[in-house]
Order: sequence, then C-alpha cells, then structure tokens
Amino acid sequence: MIGNKKVSVIVPIYNVERYIYKCVKSIMLQDYCNIEIILVDDGSPDNSGRIIDELSKEDKRIIVIHKTNGGVSTARNSGLLQATGEYVVFVDGDDWVEKDYVSYFLNIVQKDGLPIGMNKNNFHTEEETIICSNANYVVSAEKAIEWLYTGELFVGVWNKIYSRGFLLEHDLQFDETIWYGEGMLFNIECLQHVNKVAIGEKSVYHQTNNPDSAMRKFNLESNLCGIRSLDKQKQIWKKKTKTIENEWLYHRYRFNKTIIKGLIQTGTQKQHQDIFKECVYNVRKNIMVPVRIEKSVKTKIWWIGFAIWPEYMVNREAFSRHLKTTGFSYLLQGSSKHK
Repeated sequence: MIGNKKVSVIVPIYNVERYIYKCVKSIMLQDYCNIEIILVDDGSPDNSGRIIDELSKEDKRIIVIHKTNGGVSTARNSGLLQATGEYVVFVDGDDWVEKDYVSYFLNIVQKDGLPIGMNKNNFHTEEETIICSNANYVVSAEKAIEWLYTGELFVGVWNKIYSRGFLLEHDLQFDETIWYGEGMLFNIECLQHVNKVAIGEKSVYHQTNNPDSAMRKFNLESNLCGIRSLDKQKQIWKKKTKTIENEWLYHRYRFNKTIIKGLIQTGTQKQHQDIFKECVYNVRKNIMVPVRIEKSVKTKIWWIGFAIWPEYMVNREAFSRHLKTTGFSYLLQGSSKHK
C-alpha cells in the first residue's frame, strides 16, 4: 500500500553521546528501506559529532550536518533544507524508535491521502509503556488542535509525519526565535492549512528518560519561551473553536504553576521575586480557568489550594512523591489501619 515513497528522517543532535548510537541504529534497522537519515550536529560539545561520523560510514543513507550551535529549531530547519524525501519524520537524538516507525506512519497518512499524520501514544520511559492499539482514523484539524492543547496528542514533532511538499507549499519551518514549545508552534501552524489529520494509536516511539533533557529540567527562560510560543500560536489561528480557546487559555495558565513550582524547588523564588509574584497573582486572579475546565472535583480543589497556598502545596506534593519512592506511601492514607 505504501509503495516506495522516500522518507527523510531528521535527527537534531546536542549533548546526547550516551543515547545517539542507539537512536541512529534504531533508524538504520527500519523495516522500510527507502529512507534518508539526516543527522544534524548542532555544535554539540560532547562526542556526539564523532559518533555520528562513524555511523555514517556504516550506511550510505546517512547524511551528517555539522553546524554552529543555534538551537533545536535551527537544527531541524537545517535538516529540512537538506531533505529530499516525499515525507519527513523527526526523531530526537536521545530517543529511539520501533523498526516499523516509518512504515507505520506512511501507512496511516497514505490510507486517506492526507499530508499530516499524528500519533496519540508513545513509550514514556524504559519502565513505562502506554497501552496502545492498532486503531487509526481521521479527525478534523480543529479536533487535533484541541488535543494538542489538552495533551491527548503529544506536542512535539516526533511521533508525527509530514508531507514535505505540503511544508514547502506553505513555507512551513521552525521559528528560530523559539527553542521551547517550538514543536507545538510548528504543529499548530501546520494544522491551520489542512482540514483533516490522520491519527494513529500504536506505540512506535520510545522517549528516553534523559535527566539532562531540556524538557525535564526546570529552566525559567525556557518556560517564558514556552509562553511566547503559545502567544505566537494564538496570533496565527485561522481555525478555532470555543474549546480551542478555552484549552489554550488553560495550557497558558498552567505555565504559572510550572514556574512557581520550579522556582520553589530550585530555591530561586527570591532571586526572581517579581516573576514569582506575577505568577502567583495570575493563578489567583484566573482561578476560574481550571475550575471551569477540570472535570475532577479533587483536581478543582487542588487548584484552589494551590492558588491560596502555593508554597505549601508544592512542598506537600514533593513530600508525597518522596514517601512513594521510599516505600512509605501508606502514610499518605493516614495511620488508622496501623493502630
């Protein structure tokens, strides 16, 4: 069914020497052979560049680009400029994919002749697998946008496929001023130019638990960049519904919590006192946002508690996680059973 369409696999690489060999090998071993593997070394100071140079000697389909560090958006754009495939997929340099990653995405996107395919599931870590199915179907672009804001679709560009002709036709590339939330911005912009999107539910992507990943370490500037990304998304909306507007608002609202929590846990709330106070003010002023959108009464109450006592709620949450990881989770249930 999928014929012999060429697919460009683009991998931005920065400080992933512990993971990049496994990542690239998983792409080399795809059951679909007509691919080009574009490895973009974004000025990585570790041994990543040397490792991919060695790997390129093993497979003529590998193209290596070494460039001055400019961020993940510039790296992906460099890959897009080099790409010659009819379709494009992205893999992060510290992740890896199943052998049918490319063929799976080609199948779901070509089944209905659509320019974009997205997946609802992935493997979070080495320890946890999301339950998946072989289901695939078509939804409206508006529904896909809603799901990106609610988290039903992962916001990144990995675990998705794009027609390169479609990207060229609409001059779609990554905003190089955005390095956090860049994938979401790219996806939201792409979805403004289609009516329907192919959706799959099979887990074919493994997201490595890399402690050094920008997605897993709190960085104030990155979170502020994420807010800028959301604001840019709203500016380019051509497709919107009341649900999209509400979910966008809640997504932006939650950044206040992330910043408050990050500043408290890193002990830097006094260093960034103005931002801390502004975020606390935003959480309190707009408390009806989560109260309206959240369905769980328990979650609504949590948000109200967080708005009133942010530091207490952050510390309580951290203490609860500590109890669970040290095997004392029964203390969270109270001591009545142990009298």
